[in-house]
Amino acid sequence: MVTINMELRPAAATDHEVIQEVAKASLDASYSHAVDAEIREQALETWYDADTVADQLDDDATEFLVAIEDGTVVGVVHGELIEGPDLVGRIDWLHVDPERRGEGVGSDLLARLERRLRERGVDVIEGRVLAANTAGGDFYESKSFTEAGERTVEIGGREFTERRYRKRYDGENATLTSFETDTEQLYVATDERERGSKGPFYIAYTDTERNSRYGYVCGPCNSTNVGMNPMGRLECSDCGNARKPTRWDAAYL
Repeated sequence: MVTINMELRPAAATDHEVIQEVAKASLDASYSHAVDAEIREQALETWYDADTVADQLDDDATEFLVAIEDGTVVGVVHGELIEGPDLVGRIDWLHVDPERRGEGVGSDLLARLERRLRERGVDVIEGRVLAANTAGGDFYESKSFTEAGERTVEIGGREFTERRYRKRYDGENATLTSFETDTEQLYVATDERERGSKGPFYIAYTDTERNSRYGYVCGPCNSTNVGMNPMGRLECSDCGNARKPTRWDAAYL
């Protein structure tokens, strides 16, 4: 149920300044003990400047919502669709004004985003938080998300653990796909992917337990020749499929 007197609506380009204010307060509250202020500021500039917000709003694969009470933005959530064997709705950020936490703002935003993503046919919704943000992980688990793995990310020269939380709607368990190169046997996780300009990139492992990560496989051309280009973008050298790193990726910041 939506919080009394609160409006949930799609974000507008004119909201970018107040969105940035809420995001700053949220990041400071959740990560000031773990992530340096300079890095948090870079994340804000990367994700919430006027041009970036406008680009996100123009992207048909993006859902961007704000919560407003008495004319003031008190929360924001945005995610994106990633196509593949499953259609995944990935939550990039969910921010709530720290003074309004515990009042249901985040729950209402997540519920509305889930509804919109389900209306677009997603099989899975996924969220990610740094392990240092224990409240974020607890929040996802309280909404019936299941922890589905973790990875190491480098932020400002330090390594952090980022946890992935997932909720499936078809009741099926995702499986690994066997993939052979000229020199080794890989296992491609079709449920772990990044959105690219031509199609998804899939994370590949050298073992079925997903303990040893190999790198990426390009979905459109099945190439393993995937790396970072000079601009810090994940790119396939064979077909040119590319994406900008997301969230805390060091190359993005």
